[in-house]
Amino acid sequence: MDTMWTNPGARVIVSFLLSLLIIYVSAKLTGEENKAKWFKKRTKFTLFTRRGFLGETLHFGHPVTKEGYYIMLSMFGLILAMSYTIIFVI
Repeated sequence: MDTMWTNPGARVIVSFLLSLLIIYVSAKLTGEENKAKWFKKRTKFTLFTRRGFLGETLHFGHPVTKEGYYIMLSMFGLILAMSYTIIFVI
């Protein structure tokens, strides 16, 4: 019997979903006003670069202040540690 923890494909999917959860929680904790101060978003929008509600919530842009870099590095480190643990250790 193949369980979720013995199937490597399921581990990758769980890791991806938890990564989205980490980004979502980080976006909500940071807040829109701080995201606007610490990150720069694209200013030109076309039909192909429009985002929906969830895409705008998850989108940070690129960091322009030290706080933005701290948030980016902490999310990257947390996602890396969580993904490594789920895929290779458990």
